[in-house]
Amino acid sequence: MTKTSLSSLYRRLTATATPAPETDDVAAQLAASPVGSKVAAMLRELRTDSEALAFGIARAQHDTAKQSAPARRHTSVMRWSAAMAASLVAAIGIFALRQPHTTPAQHTVAKADVIFSDHELTRPKAPAKGDELFRGSFNG
Repeated sequence: MTKTSLSSLYRRLTATATPAPETDDVAAQLAASPVGSKVAAMLRELRTDSEALAFGIARAQHDTAKQSAPARRHTSVMRWSAAMAASLVAAIGIFALRQPHTTPAQHTVAKADVIFSDHELTRPKAPAKGDELFRGSFNG
């Protein structure tokens, strides 16, 4: 019971399994009940539609089988294209990893814009230096 072998589990479960009933037996049991007789009548009515659907599916599969060779070629081309694209991405990635890493320059924060500010008006002004041209300290 504690073995993890899949084959022993299969043997154990199939040893006690009962075989599946025949379809005629199932149909007879189904038709015996009142609700089952309605289901059986419905299945008989749908039999022709079901056979027509099965025939249409078989025909579509046959037509698809004729077109499978070009589809296989298209699939192989798409796989080849995807493989080439993946190789290109891998090559670019390796190339990018092998490049020397440069450190970006120090970013300087821009000073606040003072064009339209009243910065000059609010700063205390130093006394203006007088005209020295006509004074005695002129050395020129």
